[in-house]
Amino acid sequence: MPAADAHSPFPIGPSEMSAAAEPLMPVLGRVEDSPSALKIILGGKLRALRVAAGLKPADVKERLRYSEPKITRIELGDQGLKEADARALLDLYGVTYPLHVAEFMRVLELSKRPEFWQPWHDSVQGFFAPLLSLEGAASLVRVFEPDYVPGLLQTEEYARAVVRAEWPTYTDHAVERIVSLRRERQRQFGDQRDDEDATHLWVAIREDVLLHSVADPGVRLRQAEHLLSCARHPRVTVQVVPAEARSKVPITSNVTYLRFNLDELPDAVYIEQTASSVFLRDPGQVEHYFELLNRLATVIRTPEESVQWLQDRVHEWR
Repeated sequence: MPAADAHSPFPIGPSEMSAAAEPLMPVLGRVEDSPSALKIILGGKLRALRVAAGLKPADVKERLRYSEPKITRIELGDQGLKEADARALLDLYGVTYPLHVAEFMRVLELSKRPEFWQPWHDSVQGFFAPLLSLEGAASLVRVFEPDYVPGLLQTEEYARAVVRAEWPTYTDHAVERIVSLRRERQRQFGDQRDDEDATHLWVAIREDVLLHSVADPGVRLRQAEHLLSCARHPRVTVQVVPAEARSKVPITSNVTYLRFNLDELPDAVYIEQTASSVFLRDPGQVEHYFELLNRLATVIRTPEESVQWLQDRVHEWR
């Protein structure tokens, strides 16, 4: 075998060069802006490397003195990763090529940044944080909320009415903090709408939500006009759920399905109830809700029919 170039900063031979030519980490794109998504990618990569090395969590526990729950949390992306732990794990799994280590460390550093919603941390209920952290990194977001227009498509005044209805004891300041966070979520989506890898947003809205609105008639009209405008955007799909279709696919909680473009970032489902939530990443559970939303889409108004319905309501309420 020919000797490695003595003048190379990484003196390895041809076979090692071939193995090292493939990047360790995926091309991130917009996902780079989501620290939580990066933690999941890092954890998934470490799990894949551990499996490829033929090691079980018990082996890592024995060699590095980590508890198995810690290993699980790291591999799920539920625990932040220290640089020393990252280097120890990479070394244990046989990742020693300097450029691969540097790739991993770069993503690790990006994952330590604060989430965009941190300035509003006082207004974010803990169970809502996972959705806020990941929705902007998704290639597809599918939403059904039985009681209100989904937050990403709410007008400011409609959002204010919703917050006051849900939390009647909140001060004006607390209400405005929540409304301003909702605006920032929408801005995050709006800024990327024309990007090649921009998120596609699909929402199903019960017609009762508008016909019997939480807001006054003027707010309701402007919300309907806004929905109509959004529904005409190529990256937004709006479908209206008629009253007779509600029993065909009984979904009683807020459901948000997130699909990502990276194999290293599995699809997820967020289910929100009154004072709690469930964030699902198990493939079987995620697939169940994906199919449930697919069924819903087939028994409600089509996107074209929904646009017509919104147009009719706007003309009626003006």
